[in-house]
Amino acid sequence: MERRDVVRNLAWIIAGTAAAACTPLRIITRAFPEEFKRDRALVEATLRAFASAVIPRAAGDTSNPARALLDHRYPLARYAAFFASDLSQRSQSRYGTPAFATLTLEQRTAVIADGLSADGTTRKLYRGAIYLTQVAVYAGIYDDDAGCALIGFSGRYRGDAVSYENADAFLPAPLTSSGNYE
Repeated sequence: MERRDVVRNLAWIIAGTAAAACTPLRIITRAFPEEFKRDRALVEATLRAFASAVIPRAAGDTSNPARALLDHRYPLARYAAFFASDLSQRSQSRYGTPAFATLTLEQRTAVIADGLSADGTTRKLYRGAIYLTQVAVYAGIYDDDAGCALIGFSGRYRGDAVSYENADAFLPAPLTSSGNYE
């Protein structure tokens, strides 16, 4: 093998390694496991487990706390499959199981902390997912009436009475018998 071929092969190996390690390239080229690209139920289960790790008391809530992460009105939905695969990959490397949803709360929290300490793009993705999950749960963005019992938010204003009973007791006495000036 000539030196030129060795250098060319080495350049391809370095480029391939850089592409595999670079989060933006992995996102753009969709270089993550096929199961996350095709199996929406797997992505949803992983993101529900993520949401219940971010806000543990929201896990028993009847609403789906991960709904905002998959909502196409928010930009994070474009990266949901990659995000779920990244959680799975970090789960595999840390605990030996790719099933992020089966980990304990402490283990899921450690996996999320690992993502928050990764490269800049991954850190932004994790921070955005955490923030969007918190907004979805605490602000009740999908159900204005429900609010959020976790923080004592009762939901939207329902138009309660804004006056007092027997309001005429607070008014001054009329100047004339008809109440009008003549």
